[in-house]
Amino acid sequence: MTTYLTSPQQATRANTATLAAHHVVFFDPTGRRWRLAQSVALLFITLALVMLAISWQPIFQPPPLGDNGRALAEPDLGDVGQRGPIQYIGAGPLVRVVRLDHTQSGIVAFDPVTNRSLGPVTGDDADAVSGARYAIQRYGYSSVAHRTISLTFDDGHDPTWTPKILDLLSKEKVPATFFVIGSQVAKFPDVVAREAREGHALGNHTMTHPALTADEVQREVAPADRVVRAETGIQTNLFRLPYDGYDNASRAQVDSDTLDVLIAAERLKYLISEDDFDTSDWRYGDAAKRPSQPIPLPPTTMDNMTILLHDGGGNRAYTLAYLQRLIPWARAHGYQFQSLPQVSPEVNAGLSHGAPSPWDRETLLFADAVWVWPNGLMQALFILALVSVVALTAFNILLAVTRKVRRRRRAIPVPDGLTGPSVTVVVAAYNEEQVIGATLKALCLSRYPKLKRILVVDDGSTDRTAEIVAAIAEEDPCIGLLRQPNGGKASALNRGFAVADTEIVVTLDTDTIFTPETIGCLVRRFMLDPAGRLGVVAGAPKVGNWRNLLTRWQALEYIIQIGVDRAAQDCVRAIMVAPGACAAWRRVAVLAVGGHSRSTLAEDCDLALELQKHGYEITQDDEAICYTEAPETVSALARQRFRWMYGNIQAIWKHRRMFCNPCYGWLGMVTLPFAAISVLLPMLFLPFIYLMLLVIAATQGLSAVLFYFALFTVGQVVSALVGVALARERPIHLLVAPLYRLIYEPLRAYVVYRSVLMILRGTKAGWNKLERTGAVSLALLD
Repeated sequence: MTTYLTSPQQATRANTATLAAHHVVFFDPTGRRWRLAQSVALLFITLALVMLAISWQPIFQPPPLGDNGRALAEPDLGDVGQRGPIQYIGAGPLVRVVRLDHTQSGIVAFDPVTNRSLGPVTGDDADAVSGARYAIQRYGYSSVAHRTISLTFDDGHDPTWTPKILDLLSKEKVPATFFVIGSQVAKFPDVVAREAREGHALGNHTMTHPALTADEVQREVAPADRVVRAETGIQTNLFRLPYDGYDNASRAQVDSDTLDVLIAAERLKYLISEDDFDTSDWRYGDAAKRPSQPIPLPPTTMDNMTILLHDGGGNRAYTLAYLQRLIPWARAHGYQFQSLPQVSPEVNAGLSHGAPSPWDRETLLFADAVWVWPNGLMQALFILALVSVVALTAFNILLAVTRKVRRRRRAIPVPDGLTGPSVTVVVAAYNEEQVIGATLKALCLSRYPKLKRILVVDDGSTDRTAEIVAAIAEEDPCIGLLRQPNGGKASALNRGFAVADTEIVVTLDTDTIFTPETIGCLVRRFMLDPAGRLGVVAGAPKVGNWRNLLTRWQALEYIIQIGVDRAAQDCVRAIMVAPGACAAWRRVAVLAVGGHSRSTLAEDCDLALELQKHGYEITQDDEAICYTEAPETVSALARQRFRWMYGNIQAIWKHRRMFCNPCYGWLGMVTLPFAAISVLLPMLFLPFIYLMLLVIAATQGLSAVLFYFALFTVGQVVSALVGVALARERPIHLLVAPLYRLIYEPLRAYVVYRSVLMILRGTKAGWNKLERTGAVSLALLD
């Protein structure tokens, strides 16, 4: 028998009492929230730009230039780059570029920055630079320095090897000079503090250890100085170039590019340190490059030596072993160990102590924000991800398996016509001409004997939906048609519940195909509840259009979420969502709580939480199988998942008083808090995580990123294995498991941020149903 409701007034009156109480969650018709959000964002951006404008120049100006001195003119190097490599002259731990004036009385060296005379060039040095315009002069050893060794360490700090090296130096009472990287100082402040406390000298080795160009010198060196001062109160103008600035292993000459770097550092009044003996110990940290012979000891013919070693940048076990061999060797040959300030008056003169300036502290804060906080946050997020993904997955698997074992011990047959309750099926339809026929025909094949009525509520369709339903109803009097003006899915479902007169109401989507046993499997759970506290029985939807990668991915997702996650929730009576695509409802319970609410897009989640708030229970029947049509395109999938995400956020916020409330058991203490966390954490940290993955890929290589990906993929594969086993699905589903997170993570990022934007804007989101293709057919039931 077909029933028509064509009067808009009748439909409106039927829903007025229910709809009047519904306020759309997050809807802000005034637009105040969006204006406030824009104002706050603009304020933060303005403050950040103002702070950046105020701080930028001081942070990148070293004290000798920006605080105590004045900028010096850049020297005109002329065509120095066309004259070939620049030669070395002199001896000492420091180097500087000198301009050579050739006169009748000889060659005189001048500082090209200050134009100050540095004295004559004589002997072999004069012969080496004959005709040259520029040279690199070594200088700096004290006139009283004799048989000294200055140990210098580059590339620190390392949290493992630097403390071990310091332990050895302390034991042997050997002072040293550490050329530290600013970012490492920020990461490991306790190490640099120990170096200063134990009397070692500190030098600048740039902020990030790049292969410097002249334009990068000030940006790299000045902030590193400020970080060291902020951590130790020590100010020094001692500087060493990364990679020592030279490609020529003999150190006999330097090219014009390095000359530009040296000049740029000298203009900033830095003293540039170089070594007399390079141990090349950095080669021994890499097994692939490690020489077969041990690190060589220096020649005994040299009077004073500055020895280059490394305490960071890799495995420094060989460096530590070398020091244990070098120190007794040096003392046996009459050498004494001194730091660079001890052997060089120039270095000592540039060393001072004082309170860090505000710019120093701000630079350290910036360094912490770039190099310390992200690492700490990444570690915390990694641990949280392990807990939430790995531990929670393991816990869900345990609960799902426990539930499966319990239910096997208590088989529940499908009720017969004498014992089962009467059932009405309600189908909310809006422009469903592509699929409504197959859906109704599948329902008519149901073997449940007490299926009293199938009600299709046509919610103002503009296509042939009503005609198709009417035609099928002529052949099967069990089918009824209710027509009403478009009011949304919740309105249509409420209309169906109001007309239904049976104890149980089954709902399904119009693109869903029920098996002949589905309704009976849903209903049988109510027969185990004589007290009438069971409010909903959720079914087990499966993807019926398994046709491309997206639908195959969704098929696996349904298996995991229903077979593992929701089964685990069912084990502890904490199901959050009873899917409207396949569920059986106790009609009196639904009407008692006000029916389906129009205040959220996830009316099924909203109603499930409302029922549990009123003391009703929810369970799931794994054999109540149906087949649904999954989105086949990226845009359709994104629209569907946005509606789910935004609707669930609305429902969670609406029922926020259930959070961490022991009155609601596991639902209030675990399921809802975790659901909120699964939204909040991505919203806050996803951009940072993606940025850090790019940084890790750039600094540590793609293999490091693949390691993290593989770790979580293993957890996903295990979860998929269990889900497929519990659902008795085909193993072919597991082929998609390695790609699961590649689709899931970008999709989650999109729906989370679109939902946040929708909340801030305070606008309404409509039903926005997907276009049906009719890909799910009755052939699935064969």
